[in-house]
Amino acid sequence: MELVPRGTSVHALAAEVRATLPSTEGIRLVDGAVRVTIPQATWLIQNRQPAIEWERDVVRFVENRARLNGRRDVEEAHRILTLSASELRPLVNECRLLPLLDDHQLRNVALMTIADSSGACIFDEQGTGKTISVVAAFDLLVERNEADVLLVVAPKSMIGEWKVEIDRFTENGYKVAVLDGSRAGKAQALETRADVYVCNYETLLTVPDNLRLLCERSRVVIAADESFTVKNPDAGRTQALARVREWCVRAFVLCGTPAPNDASDVIAQVSLVDLGRAFGGLQLSRDPDEQREQIRDVIQQDVVFSRNLKSVVLPDLPGRTFTELRVDMEPAQRALYVSVAGALADELQQVSDAQFRADYTSYFARRAALLRICSDPSAVDPSIHEAPAKLLALDALLARWIGAEEKVVLWSFYRSTLDRLAQRYAHYGLVRVDGSIGDVAERRAAVAAFQNDPSTRVFLGNPAAAGAGITLHAAAISVYESMSNQAAHYLQSLDRTHRRGQVRDVEYVALLCDGTIEWSEYERLHTKAAMQADLLGDPSPDTMTREMMLSELVASLEALGGGS
Repeated sequence: MELVPRGTSVHALAAEVRATLPSTEGIRLVDGAVRVTIPQATWLIQNRQPAIEWERDVVRFVENRARLNGRRDVEEAHRILTLSASELRPLVNECRLLPLLDDHQLRNVALMTIADSSGACIFDEQGTGKTISVVAAFDLLVERNEADVLLVVAPKSMIGEWKVEIDRFTENGYKVAVLDGSRAGKAQALETRADVYVCNYETLLTVPDNLRLLCERSRVVIAADESFTVKNPDAGRTQALARVREWCVRAFVLCGTPAPNDASDVIAQVSLVDLGRAFGGLQLSRDPDEQREQIRDVIQQDVVFSRNLKSVVLPDLPGRTFTELRVDMEPAQRALYVSVAGALADELQQVSDAQFRADYTSYFARRAALLRICSDPSAVDPSIHEAPAKLLALDALLARWIGAEEKVVLWSFYRSTLDRLAQRYAHYGLVRVDGSIGDVAERRAAVAAFQNDPSTRVFLGNPAAAGAGITLHAAAISVYESMSNQAAHYLQSLDRTHRRGQVRDVEYVALLCDGTIEWSEYERLHTKAAMQADLLGDPSPDTMTREMMLSELVASLEALGGGS
């Protein structure tokens, strides 16, 4: 914390602070300010000595953390997790959306509305219905006179969907304002006195003062959707979100993949909710395995969170299978791959570990070029004109599937490949959603056409742009021509087809060039998924849960004529 002198010198202020504090360890003069530790600032503010004119943000920061002393909300959360649906209902019976909630959503609402809580982390798997949990929790807080406004921050591609869902669940019971367009337009929208505001993460950086004013004049509940977007505490939008959150009465983070790359990904997300209580004093080990254990213990013991899996809460959801299809590269494609890979391997044999670390970005880019060659070699060597192997494989696969009246979701990571696929398969009634489609209405129209128009047979998407927040269960086949190197994008995209409303088994087909590093990259994505599952305490596929056992017994009794 920094104290800036008003009407006196920095040295005089420092002397006054040192004379007042029980312990002066950690006090420093930095760039015309007196820097003190958070505990020192807390002591000074709470004891009102000396007569320092504090910035309001500092006072709010201290007051927020003073309210979070103790673990009563965590203890209540642990109790809620043991209750049956019938025991949960009295906890949330004022909620008007109660008839719309499944049992796991009922539990979520109870967790999100614990008295005197700072909020909750909803880490439920994609497709289990996190949106309605947020809307119902906010509705309950309004009924209890604990909140006035809901502020939803979501990826750009999803902000329109939030308005649609809120209007649908509440039957237009709340006035919803979507902050999009110009900076002036967003600022103007914040003056509409809406009940719910929806914006993207970039808006936090464009109208921070307007958002802060909203939170100061109303009791705001903030919900950060797909919160892995703010997993990096040093990123500008993470810090902007944290500043706004300080002025909100409660926070929710929503994400089915909160730790897509590393266990530490969850720390910033959890800290957004509890303002650093759980992880603030943790000294992380440098050993990755020990660090993972530390973080897992904190999550299980000190964090208010839910983790619901589709296999448990949606036991009637059809199954899914994964097929890895080996593709032999075409001659020129193969020669280019061997040349680039051989040159990189030769160089790596010559450099030291220190030199590799120093030039890591360059080496990683050259490795990424190998993955690019597997998809579109002409992007690396424009002299190559032959069709890539995966394109030829897709020709046969799509002809067979679409000839059998199937719809297909086709994923690709690279812009040049997306352009090529869009042109090559336009005759199948293809629609496209990727970074080149910036208009929200156009994206929604593409999804609606794929879901409802029998003549629209192919949905082409980039997992980074279309992997979250949309439903594509008109298809039961998803093909990965190439994949993002971000595990979160891949994991999110899997659930566009395998989600509530799907009536058929879903098949995922990954096209992988034989003998290339694509295989290790694909395995790495699945390894990261398994590590996240372990971190969040997911049961293994073979673990029998209460819901699974009950569903199994009911089905058995009905089949034998013994059901009620």
